Amino acid sequence: MEFHGVIKRNHAVRRRIPSTMMLLAFEASFRSLSFTQAGRELNLTQSAISHQINALEAFLGARLFERSRGGLSLTPAGQRFAARVLPAMETLEAGVLEAMAGPEPTGSVQLAVVPTLASKWLIPRLGDFSRRHPDVTINLVTRLVPFDFDGSGLDAAIHFGAPDWPGAQCDFLMGESTVVVCSPALAQSQLRTPDDLQHLTLLHQSTRPYAWADWAHGAGIALRGAIQGPKFELFSMVAQAAAAGLGAAVLPELLIRDELAAGTLVCPFGPAVPSPLAYYLVCPQEREASLALQVFRNWLLEMARQPDAVQSEARAG
Repeated sequence: MEFHGVIKRNHAVRRRIPSTMMLLAFEASFRSLSFTQAGRELNLTQSAISHQINALEAFLGARLFERSRGGLSLTPAGQRFAARVLPAMETLEAGVLEAMAGPEPTGSVQLAVVPTLASKWLIPRLGDFSRRHPDVTINLVTRLVPFDFDGSGLDAAIHFGAPDWPGAQCDFLMGESTVVVCSPALAQSQLRTPDDLQHLTLLHQSTRPYAWADWAHGAGIALRGAIQGPKFELFSMVAQAAAAGLGAAVLPELLIRDELAAGTLVCPFGPAVPSPLAYYLVCPQEREASLALQVFRNWLLEMARQPDAVQSEARAG
């Protein structure tokens, strides 16, 4: 009754929300920085996307994109708009999909996870979870850094860092050890000892800018320029860059086992250095009563205790 009362009281109030098509055009243009590519994605012409963006800018009274021959770039207003509106669109979509899935929202878990751990470790194991718990659906979204659960539509996250997420329970999953890797050709020609690192390009993952410095400290090696070099957003990008011979990388053993087994990456020397940080399952306190989340938590902790999950940590110790 209270909900219907709210609807009745606000019935005459028109919300200041642009059309769905304007928002979809903005989201696609934001990701591709191209009206043409956004049009292909939404099955519209380039001019139709441009029209939607122009209409959105007129609605907001602010310019969101700078247009030039070199392409699109976000204005400061566009950056602020994206930061506020795009997460809300994800939450809206999650609510719609949950409603479409059926009347039992406890049958799903919305999980944020760092992308490379998802593809290399979690997803290959989800088949086991599905066989054991066919009525529980795990939905994955990627997050590279900590975030506020409020308004996110997410139930939990797998986080790499320290167990200090405010208002949430942090369950230890597994530790991590890092090693120096490069292409086989680079190992044969230029990277035989740690001293050779002084003359090579060091590749970095952008959310771990001190990975090289931490590895060098743990290995007891002096390394100049440990924070200099090309930066990539994802570990998978760093691994591919190293395999392509662009330089040397320091990467978690846990995430590059396939590349090491295939020989596209090699470890030219040791040691494997344990990280002071670790992977944790983070659950906000208000979601702990979810039966689906409890089932997933218990299964995930079981998977993390299996020997292969901590293989690299054991070798480092």
